[in-house]
Amino acid sequence: MKFEIEYTGVSEDRLLIYRTEEHSFDMEPWVYELDFEIAINTLTLTFVDGKIIQLNGFCGLSKRMKSNYEVPKSQKGILKVLDDLKSGVGSYSINKEDLPVYVNTQSGWVCIGNPEKKGNAVEFINNCVAVIDDDKEFVSLWLKPDRLPDI
Repeated sequence: MKFEIEYTGVSEDRLLIYRTEEHSFDMEPWVYELDFEIAINTLTLTFVDGKIIQLNGFCGLSKRMKSNYEVPKSQKGILKVLDDLKSGVGSYSINKEDLPVYVNTQSGWVCIGNPEKKGNAVEFINNCVAVIDDDKEFVSLWLKPDRLPDI
């Protein structure tokens, strides 16, 4: 799956929440409209009108995931999917196998994917950063919820 970044200086204005009792990410306010969803592990990213606007889903966090990785520098903008995916089909997966998850409890950022691989970073939703490499492939997703669970 190929992605494109458009730097606009603004990102989707939503609050990223981690629901400790459900071990999941969620957003407020929630938009009930969607063209299709893209899955990363057990998270889904909602695609509407040519861009990704929200995400949610299960992501259990544990002590074994602790790391010191830092979120890459990013600019605000839009994350687009270049592939011709059909609306109403449901969900498309980015990865065949689960990607690793890393948690920096000091900074509050969670990384899903490869935290060391470089690419272009875009904050497409408040506190949600995607890194896309020069081949337009997904590298990592960085999330900073309102609070992390105690791990």
